[in-house]
Amino acid sequence: MKIALHNELPAESQFRQLADSIADSAAAGPLVYEVCSQSRRVIAAYDEDDRLVAIGRLVEGINSEPQFEFTVLPSYREREIENYMRKLLMFE
Repeated sequence: MKIALHNELPAESQFRQLADSIADSAAAGPLVYEVCSQSRRVIAAYDEDDRLVAIGRLVEGINSEPQFEFTVLPSYREREIENYMRKLLMFE
């Protein structure tokens, strides 16, 4: 299955579906659309059915080393999506 990566914030409805899908995951922190919408660098990952399966962003901070936040559906975590998103966020 192919994954498409887009350098843009997904629609809020797609974002909410992703947040609802991971809400029961103990490892997942709060996923807030407003926080992501204020980020300058956001990557959204979609499956072949155009379903949002992951989102990543560069966290702006005072550290010189970049910090990233990723949320990936559990069924897609073994697909190295975070690595591809990290590379795109670094070179955007």
